[in-house]
Amino acid sequence: MMLRIRLVEEKIAEIYPRQEMRCPVHLSIGQEAVAAGTAAALSKGDFAMSGHRSHAHYLAKGG
Repeated sequence: MMLRIRLVEEKIAEIYPRQEMRCPVHLSIGQEAVAAGTAAALSKGDFAMSGHRSHAHYLAKGG
């Protein structure tokens, strides 16, 4: 899970400068364990809320 999060975040960092994403981006590179650990503690039906670094939490929860 942590590797998947890292790869997605690195891809976002790669394409963002091309202005293919028209939104603010706050990466969580180096903080993958936070999302993975939080998701591991949640049950399948639990909801998770995140702030401005939400890609990792979404991916860790199965998104």
